[in-house]
Amino acid sequence: MNKPDPKTKRARIKKEQITDAQVADYLLKHREFFKSQEKLLLEMDLPHVNGKAISLVERQVSLLRERNVSTRKKLDEFVASAKRNNEIFEKCRKLILALIDAEDPDQFFAALENSFKKDFHCDAYSLIIFSDTPHQINHFTTSVSEMAAKDYIGSLIRAKQPTLGVLRPSEQDFLFRHQSSKVGSAAVLSVRKNRQIALLAIGSEDANYFKAGMGTVFIGFVADTLAKLIPRHIYLKHQ
Repeated sequence: MNKPDPKTKRARIKKEQITDAQVADYLLKHREFFKSQEKLLLEMDLPHVNGKAISLVERQVSLLRERNVSTRKKLDEFVASAKRNNEIFEKCRKLILALIDAEDPDQFFAALENSFKKDFHCDAYSLIIFSDTPHQINHFTTSVSEMAAKDYIGSLIRAKQPTLGVLRPSEQDFLFRHQSSKVGSAAVLSVRKNRQIALLAIGSEDANYFKAGMGTVFIGFVADTLAKLIPRHIYLKHQ
């Protein structure tokens, strides 16, 4: 009788070996397997992070606890984000109503400054209005030509969405001037109404106060409100 080829025997054994993936797939498809294997279930030990062996049941309980902690953490993050968004909404709402109620330029600019200081707790702020007749309107509002401003803040002027985060030194110096050194992060809003009217910049000493990726819906409402009201008050200012 011919003896089986050892190589063929090893190849057949290797081919018949069950992989981890196959075991996992079987257990997923037959989730009731351990119902009839209670002894096996209790005898199975799994390595834990601390090196101590634990039963499969203990491991399942541990995983459920870990997932519960993770779920709670995510829920806390959602709640904190919702709370922050609600606070921002209330601040923007208060500012917009104050701007609408302003009967003259002095009340208009006072409402802006009051909101920046008391509500948004900003350390620096600036309103750049584009005009063919450059001049200083008040201590934080300046009228400049758009052509001249493009040399310093061209990318901010072209941006269609609010810019949030850390600005380039040249941009920061142009917008905030003597207050530039106070600014760790900033929000720059483009004010448009058929054309570019102005840029509103608010800054904070906190480098993380304004960050890229933050929601901009509410401060976008402020920019839209300014686009409607600035022309009226700037016109009144120079009568």
